[in-house]
Amino acid sequence: MNVKTVHMKDIFKQNDDLYTSAMIVAKRAKQIIDDRVIPIDENEEVEDSMEFEQQIITTYEEKPEAIALKEFIEGKLDWRIIDVEDETVDE
Repeated sequence: MNVKTVHMKDIFKQNDDLYTSAMIVAKRAKQIIDDRVIPIDENEEVEDSMEFEQQIITTYEEKPEAIALKEFIEGKLDWRIIDVEDETVDE
């Protein structure tokens, strides 16, 4: 396992709030994880000998968190901050 250091200045180039940066990277990592999931119909009868229609990948893939952080540092992610004061509440 390769451990790579990430300099804080690289993160602060994209956003000056560390908490917001962590949330952006975490949401992107979740998107990557969701793309890798093999959908299974929960109501379908499943047998032990049943094979998946999609082939299961058993090779090493880079961790979603590492991919998301790399995309964030390289400036490949777009995000917007919703201002709570601008939202109107229907009463």
